[in-house]
Amino acid sequence: MSTQRSTWTPTWPSTLPESGASPAPTNSTQRPPANPPPRAPVPPPVQSRPTPPPPARPAAPQPSLGRSPPAPTNHYAVPPHQTNSAVLADLARQARAARGELQAAQELFARRALSFYETLRIVDDSLVQLATHVLGNSVIASAWLSSRNHHLNQRSPLEVLMVGDREAVVNELMRLEHGVY
Repeated sequence: MSTQRSTWTPTWPSTLPESGASPAPTNSTQRPPANPPPRAPVPPPVQSRPTPPPPARPAAPQPSLGRSPPAPTNHYAVPPHQTNSAVLADLARQARAARGELQAAQELFARRALSFYETLRIVDDSLVQLATHVLGNSVIASAWLSSRNHHLNQRSPLEVLMVGDREAVVNELMRLEHGVY
């Protein structure tokens, strides 16, 4: 009886090198199995596509105060290699720009509030009550007071009141109340 052991090792695809070369047999008496399992197809490497940049947001309309509007900025583009001091400088610049926009909006609001105050000073309560009575409600009356009128030479009743011709506005309201168009 022989004391020699068999040293046969399987050569399935899992033990084959990926280069496709078959391994050298360790024993000349070794044979591959009769029906080796089929190789699974190797999927092609996945190529990554570059992601498109996010769509640009439309700029909000800026009030015109005699200054040119600031150039639109892309707040999302921060280079990854930017230093902390550069990021802080950029944030300080953005804060100054926002402060300027806020100041411009406050000035515009102050001008409109002053104009509204002057309008309220000119339009007395009896005229507002008359317009509300003739036109039906206060919303329609306020729209009528600020819209242009053919019988007032294409001026709004508020413009006519500002030049001091209250009688023309009252006459127009009386014409509307009696159905004279």
